[in-house]
Amino acid sequence: MKKIAIASLAVLGLSSVLMAGVPASCNGCHGPDGSKNTMVQGGEGIPNTMTKADLKEALHGYKAGTLNKFGKGAMMVSFSKPLTDAQIDEIAEAWGK
Repeated sequence: MKKIAIASLAVLGLSSVLMAGVPASCNGCHGPDGSKNTMVQGGEGIPNTMTKADLKEALHGYKAGTLNKFGKGAMMVSFSKPLTDAQIDEIAEAWGK
């Protein structure tokens, strides 16, 4: 049992290192690799299909409250508002093309 617990902690630690640039709060709708957008039909707004520059621009727009793409501005502002510029850069690096 002790070995299972240690192995589980190691896997969790490795997962957090691999996805260090993307806050866990993003994964609920966009998945750990940015390949989803569960709130919009038709495959639009999927982060890993966007360029790094477009992803940064969108996150800054949501954070500022000036972007309401797909009518999700109010929801996205709550997730993007606490992000630092460095975190936005890390998300764009991790998910952007």
